[in-house]
Amino acid sequence: MRKNDIRVMKMDRNNRSILMRALYSDFCANREAGRPNERHAALIMKVHNTPPGKLPLNGAEFRLARNSLNNLRNARIAAGGYTDAADAALIKLVKAKPPFWPFG
Repeated sequence: MRKNDIRVMKMDRNNRSILMRALYSDFCANREAGRPNERHAALIMKVHNTPPGKLPLNGAEFRLARNSLNNLRNARIAAGGYTDAADAALIKLVKAKPPFWPFG
């Protein structure tokens, strides 16, 4: 993993909760469809073990989190529910930037 491949998401408790919910939803959908879901399980454990603050994500984890949040948002739109929490978490995720490496 390269240094510039990492993005850091500023995450509070609400964003953490909605990200966990989105990842778990995709995890269950993949399990029911018989598709592999090791990446979802690994990212769920990483988010769970990281305290609210800053969540480092590599490129694959970033795409997985983005797609999971977008799927949750689409499901809530289809159900006629509110998407405020998913929108806020998605905005925080998209604004994630690489950490500053002064020497390297």
